[in-house]
This record gives sequence, structure tokens and C-alpha cells, in this order.
Amino acid sequence: MGDNAISREKRSLPPADYSLKIESFKLLSESTVESFESGVFKSGGYNWKLVFYPNGKKNDGGKDHLSLYLKIDDSNPHSDGTWNVNVYYKLFVYDQLSNQYLVVQDAKAPMRGFDRRKGEWGFGKFLDLATFNEPSNGYLVDESCVFGAEVYVVKPTGSEEILSLVSEPDDGTYRFTIPAFGSVGDTVQRSGEFTVGERNWQLVVYPAGSGADRGNYLTVSLKLADYQKVTPKKPVYAEFKFKIPNQYRRNRAGAEQTVKYFFNSAAEKESSKFLSRDDLYDTTKGYIPSNETLVVEVQFLVVSVIKANT
Repeated sequence: MGDNAISREKRSLPPADYSLKIESFKLLSESTVESFESGVFKSGGYNWKLVFYPNGKKNDGGKDHLSLYLKIDDSNPHSDGTWNVNVYYKLFVYDQLSNQYLVVQDAKAPMRGFDRRKGEWGFGKFLDLATFNEPSNGYLVDESCVFGAEVYVVKPTGSEEILSLVSEPDDGTYRFTIPAFGSVGDTVQRSGEFTVGERNWQLVVYPAGSGADRGNYLTVSLKLADYQKVTPKKPVYAEFKFKIPNQYRRNRAGAEQTVKYFFNSAAEKESSKFLSRDDLYDTTKGYIPSNETLVVEVQFLVVSVIKANT
């Protein structure tokens, strides 16, 4: 593997899965053994080892370099000869002077497949020996050094969902009637829950306004009422209209505001400058007739539906 396919960066956080400290490195490098294997460590439900070449793995371009590899251990039980383990991995060497770790990983193909034919992945040119042996770099101090590994095993769960956008859903209009609206004062009015797109919703009316609109505008809010109840929490995209009809003349448009919103962490969406309080209480506008009944509607134009793909 060429050097241009390797990413190197430093970080202070130690490797999450395994560290290997080697003492008397000079004696190790002068031995006749080409490579050394670490003890077994576990990660992602599998057993692993580090394989270390103190003088480089020559047939992998490791001349004048340290070579370091991650190996899946033979002790792992496999159901048949076609097994495959997909892994994101990082290998480390510790800079003992700066208290940081040099992190080495594949730059172009960060996920690797371990199988019966290829059970070892790593870097022939993990670190050149001149850099490693230079005392001021901190990798080799008093003939000791530390290597490490992080291994993330990718395990498909088989879970799949289908997201659909439903235009003009069935029963997509809901009417909230508030009698004697002139007597409610600033008390927030809440409708009962209703169902559209397989989710439960609620209309909330703030007679005195809410947020920046307070005191000047009537605020209407659509709330995803079951957001905290559904596990796991599932977001919903919706396009909808807030409406307050003209009750004097049904054929004349009342107040309307179209909203597009993704109900995620915030499960409630308020109107903005929807209907001024001056217009609301203007008897010529027809929003509140003589019986003081206010009608607030929401009409769903589009709503998302998520279903499990079985």
C-alpha cells in the first residue's frame, strides 16, 4: 500500500480497544524473528491481534519502516468458510513526550473486509524507522514504545424503513371550535388529539400571541402530540395550512398561512404574524361573530409516513 493511501494525524485520546507496550525494543529489533503477535483482545464480538514487524514487512513495501497490522484471530467461531467481517480500524503509536497518539488509517478505503483468505490488514509503511528512532519525536523512549488499535465492526441489523410523502391525506382537515372566545382572556386553548398520517396531532391557540407575536397577533400552533410517546422517536415532515374562516361570508376567504416544517426535536410549530389581534376582533372581518365562537382549522397538504419494510 503506497504512502498516498495512508492518513496520519495526532490526537490526545488513547485507543479505545487495545494498547501494547513493548520494552527493550532494540533487543526485539535485533532478533532473528521477523514479526511478533500481541495477545488476543476483543472488539465488536470478535477476537483480534496486532502483528508487529520491527524492521518492516519487506514484501509489503516496509523496507526502512515499522509495519503494523490488525489480524482477526483464529479462535473466532465461524459458521462456514464464506464468513466475512467488515471493519473500520485505526492503528496507533504513542508520542510519549507530547502525550499524544499518532493515528494511522486507510485514507481511500477506510472499511476493510476480513475473511478466510484475507485475515490481516494494516500498513507496511506504518512509520519510517528514522522518525521512530529519533528521540525528540517521543515514539521510542528508554527503549520502550506503545502501539494501539481501535476496531469498529460493521454489523447489518436488517432493519429497514420506507419513507413516503402523502399528498392531501385522508381526514387531513381538522376544525377546532372555541366557544365564548372573548371570555378566555390569555388562557391557552388546546384541542383534542386527532390523527393524520398515522400520527396524533393537536392544535394550540394562544389568544394573546406567543413569542415575538405576543400582544400583537393571535398565534396558532400545530403540535405532534405523540412525539414523546412513540419509541423510537420518529420525525415527521408536514406541509399544512392554518385557517380562520370568515364566518359571515363562507364564500370569502378568511385568514390563511401555509407552513412547511420537519417535526424532529421540536415537536410543535407556531404560526408567524398570522392574524393581528386588531383584525381578529374587528367585527366587520367575520372571524368572531356575535356568538363569540372562534373556529381554527388546520389542513394537511403533505405529510410523511414511515413504515417498516418487512
